[in-house]
Amino acid sequence: MNIHNVLFATSEIAPHQPLSQVTEMTMQLPPAIKTLRRHIYVVAPAYHKLLEAVGNSTLRAELKINGIEAPVRLSESKLPGSSVKLLLAEIPGFPDPNSKVGETISTAHNKHFAHFCQVVTAIAQGEAALDWMPQLVHCNGWQTGLVPALLAHQDKPIATLFTLHQPGTQECVALETLSQWGLPPALMSDDAIVKDGQVCFTRAALRYADNISTTSPTYAREISTPPLSNGLEAVMQQRQTPLWGILNGINYQQWNPAKDKRLPRSYNSHTLDDKVLSKLALQREFNLPPRENCCLIGIIGDLSTIEGTDLLLKIIPSLLQQNVQLILLGRGEMEYVAPLREICLNNSEQIAAHIREDNRLSHLIIGGADIYLALSRLDPCASRARLALRYGTLPVVNNGSALADSVTDTCEDSIANNTASGFLLDLTDATTLLSTLNRAITYYLEHPKEWKKVAINGMQQDFSWRKTARQYIDLYKKTIESRENNNIQV
Repeated sequence: MNIHNVLFATSEIAPHQPLSQVTEMTMQLPPAIKTLRRHIYVVAPAYHKLLEAVGNSTLRAELKINGIEAPVRLSESKLPGSSVKLLLAEIPGFPDPNSKVGETISTAHNKHFAHFCQVVTAIAQGEAALDWMPQLVHCNGWQTGLVPALLAHQDKPIATLFTLHQPGTQECVALETLSQWGLPPALMSDDAIVKDGQVCFTRAALRYADNISTTSPTYAREISTPPLSNGLEAVMQQRQTPLWGILNGINYQQWNPAKDKRLPRSYNSHTLDDKVLSKLALQREFNLPPRENCCLIGIIGDLSTIEGTDLLLKIIPSLLQQNVQLILLGRGEMEYVAPLREICLNNSEQIAAHIREDNRLSHLIIGGADIYLALSRLDPCASRARLALRYGTLPVVNNGSALADSVTDTCEDSIANNTASGFLLDLTDATTLLSTLNRAITYYLEHPKEWKKVAINGMQQDFSWRKTARQYIDLYKKTIESRENNNIQV
């Protein structure tokens, strides 16, 4: 089957909104799919700042939508930074995405996202009279969750794929509001998606989408059962199709050690010895004594329980008894920031931290550290760990979520077959964490040649968005074929 046209519905576009999983997928997946010679069109709400940013746009249609007095203007432009066509829906009264979200504003946001779902449905049904028709609508994030439900109740349903990012995000819109829009009665009385007089966007998507994807195979298994399913396990278990886990890609144009100007000298797998210059620069940046032969451990991210900071603080005193240095970058909760600052003050030659976000330093840590430590108890994407692989920095990571799908543990077998790329641990207690870190540190200090081979293994792995796009195109085909063969049950 050939994929001709895909409509990609999203509510978030960068750089005009904060970076998130939804934004990252919006900005990276459609352009990658287009490079594979597939037609894909992005549709998003026409935020005022977004209209200013894209500049010239062409009015393509005016849509009459139930519940909205004035017509919705549909304009065409280009997705920022790419040649992908972008449809911008100017919905009257749509709030700015940067509005402070209180209860009243949140309710208004949800109502307008419901209107956005109506607009996407109208486009998919041909009401915009465009010169193309989608074979499939890819709904990205909870804000598009009503689209599969609305399309499933049309006379000519179109295949839908919903990407679930966070099961905990279960925003709703009042049933009383929706009932005034003339939506299908069967939709309004579906107990699977209606709760306490409200329709849940995420539940609606899980109930009616022809297929569902999320950001890694392991994460897909984790969120299918309690407690990570956040009460959605029943509606997921009722489905006839699996939850597909596809790793998000990595932007190798922005993150490439061979071209990274934030490093003192670029390097690749053939010039990996030049990586030491980044290590020395990183040590100086954090006011640590420059030492080539110590094991330098880097951490980027929130200092929080979900990121395993509680266990890290327990083992730092034992860790610092070895030939190591530790560097941390990120914001954090005060219960972790305060003791960390004290540890840094008392061990200023071995540990340093900057409590802030800094993209330049992130590049230097990824490129200059020997080990990248990622202890997240829940990481849907594992982006930084896979960036570390690209830079020849061995990840030590928790064996869960996308981290488990990104790193192959270094052991006798994986070394022999050249698949070893880092170190995995089950983040159950501080003792296990320290034991795994000791294993990695010892390997670095005592087996430098083997360490370099493992680093090169990681650098040669392909986590590109192009690879992700191929997997999504395959899933698009499966989804369309299932819909055409009437295998989808609602």
